[in-house]
Amino acid sequence: MLRVAIATENQDYDGEIYRFLLQGLLGVEIERWAPTEPVLFNGWVSVLRQARTYLKLAQRDGIGHALIAIDNDGGRKRHPEHEDSHKVAEQAADKKGGCRVCLLSHALSQTWIAGEGMKCIVVPVQMMETWLLTVRGFVFKEATPEERFCRPVLKRDFFGESARTTPQKTQMALAVLRLPDALNILRRRPSFQHFERQLAGWK
Repeated sequence: MLRVAIATENQDYDGEIYRFLLQGLLGVEIERWAPTEPVLFNGWVSVLRQARTYLKLAQRDGIGHALIAIDNDGGRKRHPEHEDSHKVAEQAADKKGGCRVCLLSHALSQTWIAGEGMKCIVVPVQMMETWLLTVRGFVFKEATPEERFCRPVLKRDFFGESARTTPQKTQMALAVLRLPDALNILRRRPSFQHFERQLAGWK
C-alpha cells in the first residue's frame, strides 16, 4: 500500500478519482493521506494558496508522494491545455489567461516538482469531465475535448440534467473508469499522457 497526499479542488470527488487512477496506473493499493491538522480545499484558488502548507504537513508526517491537481478550466482563448513547451514563469504570471498547470507548478517548491525528496506531480487535466466523457465514448462537436471549455455544459453532458450529490457523482465517475479499456482510452489524451509520464519515478 502507498499513502499519497492528494490535494484537489474537491477532495471527495476529484480526490477519489485521482486515488483510483493512481491505483490502476501503479498497480498498488493507494490510500489518501489525511493531515492531523485539517486543510480544507474548495476550488482551485484554495489549492493554489494552501498547497505548500499541505505538502509540508505531509512531509512532516513521513509521506513521500503527493499529487496536486486543479482543473485548467480554459480552452482556445484562455487557460490553454498544458504543453511541455510552455514557458512556466510567463504562463504563471498571466493569472487571468495563462496555463493553470504552469501557475501551480510555479507556486510549488521546485525541489518537490523535480522529485528530490518528496515526489510531487502536478496533473494537467483541462477539466476532469473531459477525461470521463472520453472514456464513455462521448462524441464532441469540437476538434478535441479540450476545446469544449464550458464546465457546466461538460458536467451536464456527463451527469445529466438531474442534481446529484457528491457521492453519487463519484460513483458515476468510478463506474466509467472501471470499464475494461478505460486507461487505454485515457492515454489518447495529451494531458493524461503527461500525467502518466510523471509517475515513472514512482514505480
